[in-house]
Amino acid sequence: MNSIHIGTNFLWISFESYILPIELINFVNNSLFLGFIAFIGTAAGVFIGLISGTASDKYTFLWGRRGPYIIIGVILTVFSIFLDEVMKINVFGILIGYIMIQISSNISVGAYQPLFVDFLHKDERGAAAGINGLFILIGSAMGYAVTGYFITVGKTIYGLIVISAVLIFTGILTTGTIKKDDSVIVHSRERLFKIFMDIFNLKKGIKSYIYVVLGSFMVFSGVVGLSFFELYFFKYILNYSNPAYYVSIAGIVVLVVSALASVVFGIFSDRVGRVKMLLFTTLIGSLAMFLIPEFEKFTYFLIFGSMIGISYGIFMSVSKALASDMSPREEAGKFMAYYNIATGGASSISPLIYGLILFFVKSYSLGFKLVFYTAGIFFIMGFLLFLYVKISDQ
Repeated sequence: MNSIHIGTNFLWISFESYILPIELINFVNNSLFLGFIAFIGTAAGVFIGLISGTASDKYTFLWGRRGPYIIIGVILTVFSIFLDEVMKINVFGILIGYIMIQISSNISVGAYQPLFVDFLHKDERGAAAGINGLFILIGSAMGYAVTGYFITVGKTIYGLIVISAVLIFTGILTTGTIKKDDSVIVHSRERLFKIFMDIFNLKKGIKSYIYVVLGSFMVFSGVVGLSFFELYFFKYILNYSNPAYYVSIAGIVVLVVSALASVVFGIFSDRVGRVKMLLFTTLIGSLAMFLIPEFEKFTYFLIFGSMIGISYGIFMSVSKALASDMSPREEAGKFMAYYNIATGGASSISPLIYGLILFFVKSYSLGFKLVFYTAGIFFIMGFLLFLYVKISDQ
């Protein structure tokens, strides 16, 4: 069931950490362009994910409720990956290519985010979210290892072929796994416009759910946007001539500790309470963010990056389990799509903020310090928002 996360995160980390920054690296004001393209593309993807999740609650076709949307998204994503290769002749073409990748992949995301609510009992979701986090991080590690290798040796097209193959394989594996229980429901008589408007109807929601979404958005904003600028950090701050190599090393190290934390604490959260664990981990992440820019050496980057990785791994699995607990079963697609705004929205807005900081400050040394301080503030804001989540709502 979790297999598709390997494929989509393999795709996303490859584009965020390597392909998109490298496509823009020779342009003047590359940080600004990178921020704007990430913002526009990811925002479009998040909106499509919201539509896809709500539609899969209401409409089924072919063999099931979620599976067909997942497969359609995978097929369109593979097409968009190679369309991007053709379009990257200028900034506008890069923008269009990235928008297509985000829209296509988020058709799948909107359909697979509710699977926990569809198929798992509440007391199983912490362990399942931990395993889910592991699969997400395996996909990200593949991005750092496989795509990083092909970028380093100048064979990017081979990396794109591998990404496409993994996407197709994991998409088929996930839909095949859930097919037996992914039953066709009676088609809704509601018109498409009414279903579209229903996206914004949260009358059946839980009061604290909005704090979970907003708090998660803040914490994810403190992490995911940084991956777009990691290559520039190693190039301009640590002065490495082959920054892609060091991005790969750092990424794999951080993801290993993050994956372990995701699995262990995801299972543990079923016993000790998810909100308490989320409050604790946001404080760890904020501390590490404030410390990273004070020590401009690769060794310290690995140490503090690992602290952030542990915080992110725990937060990723436990926050998803909490959101699943609070989602009404009959509207799981819509509610989990709102939770996806926390991750996708953060991937959209935070790189824009970080890109603007680097553009207006001009100095990369001061600019990256402000970027990390801003990320630390995002963590603190997430901590404050989770204080409003009532334990009884779990």
